[in-house]
Amino acid sequence: MKKTNILIKFLCIAMISTLAISCKKEKEQTPGSETAAKSANELSVANDTSIPQVTIIPLQRGESAQMKEKNSLFQCPANTVITGRWHAGDENGQTKYQYASLQAIDNTGQPIEATITVEDGIWSNWFKESSGAGFTASVGRVIIGRQHNGDENGDTRYLTGVVKFNGKPTQITNITTAGPFKESSGIYYTTNAQQVMISRIHQKDENGNTTYQAGTIVFNYQNPNANSFRVVVRLHPTEEYFPMNPLDFIKKSRFRHMVGLGSDGGYDKTLPGWRNSNNDHTPQFYDIPVSTINSYALQNGKNRRPRDDNKGDFNVFLEPDDNLTGDSNPNNNVASYVYELNDGRKQFWLFYGYNYWNFAGISQSHQGDWESVTLQVIDNNITGAWLSAHGNDTYYPKSELIVETTGNIQTLYVYSARGSHAHYSSPGDYHILNKDHAADGGYQWVVSDKTENLESQPWRDYAGAWGEVGEQVSTTGPLGPWYKKIK
Repeated sequence: MKKTNILIKFLCIAMISTLAISCKKEKEQTPGSETAAKSANELSVANDTSIPQVTIIPLQRGESAQMKEKNSLFQCPANTVITGRWHAGDENGQTKYQYASLQAIDNTGQPIEATITVEDGIWSNWFKESSGAGFTASVGRVIIGRQHNGDENGDTRYLTGVVKFNGKPTQITNITTAGPFKESSGIYYTTNAQQVMISRIHQKDENGNTTYQAGTIVFNYQNPNANSFRVVVRLHPTEEYFPMNPLDFIKKSRFRHMVGLGSDGGYDKTLPGWRNSNNDHTPQFYDIPVSTINSYALQNGKNRRPRDDNKGDFNVFLEPDDNLTGDSNPNNNVASYVYELNDGRKQFWLFYGYNYWNFAGISQSHQGDWESVTLQVIDNNITGAWLSAHGNDTYYPKSELIVETTGNIQTLYVYSARGSHAHYSSPGDYHILNKDHAADGGYQWVVSDKTENLESQPWRDYAGAWGEVGEQVSTTGPLGPWYKKIK
């Protein structure tokens, strides 16, 4: 993502660290597991492809007593997790929670004898929930408690824990979203038969909307793209422009040729060929064959991107009619595109349909947005990462990154600024006049779970702009990743 020739930059990096006290819950046998039909004594090594995947599902569900939302506190009984919530009215109205014990099953749905515990309880920091910040449990954790003080402007915090299978930590997959629901309406949200609650996001007062997320707990999660490294991009809680598949962007765009004076040309797939003028929005100008677009590659070392310093002749661009909002639930739906070097570095390229950045009437927004995260790995350990932000890749050593290790899985957390999708190592306000906002509580996109090789993409060689032509280079759609990848 390229943004240059704008206001004089000064960077204010606010490093926010979260202090939490963990309390380890005492292990106990899950109710009902003594009647299970299958032994799991040998199911103790995570991520061994010779061992079947185990799913851990709600077994027996119970309900808390009703409580006034104002100054409320709920904490799950030992070794149970939250699976639902009900609220009616304002802060003086009633709230109750549904919770459940847990049971392990195999891939045929048969019970497995095992000890299922919920441990390592950690309370989040207090925050103002009505701001829309919301709360999403860290990867591998589930919600087991909540506390709220005062009215809608009061503070809230959440308790999370790790579900363990015979003492081994589990993972959360198959994340789904429900809502939004009007908070005061008395709708009773409950998870389905195989999921537990991992997120709640609320905006404004009791008449505002609430959205929930749930996930499936698994042990020995077998993903064909899984390895010992995971990269999680934490989107801002109020993000409006989400990741999307580049092929969908192409389908929704006209393929155009920048003429300069007069109307730009357009590619008509019924000819097939170029029309000198194209103000037409009929179907033959959209969903141009990818092979045609990809044929507009570098020419004599020059690219085809309008307004670029290195542009050659016949500049082209993809132009959707709207600012595309992408997929608000990208996990397992939207791929990242991986490029690997022999020195162990691995670069993940991420695509968004629109980049929004506006301050005091000065806009640096543009259609199309390519961002990247590059891992530095030495001796099979993450030692640092390069994070893209406004056309630059900034290197952060591991000491400045959030990296969690669970079993043999190392997870890097990256924060994406609202609108601009610039990447940062921690929550805070960054870039010009601190107008890049990165925060906890938003959607967590596990970009390493669904990957494709960058070099095998059918649009790889396209050297034009991914987006309309702006007044300046920074507001014109960017060049694709094949020409910006690490060398």
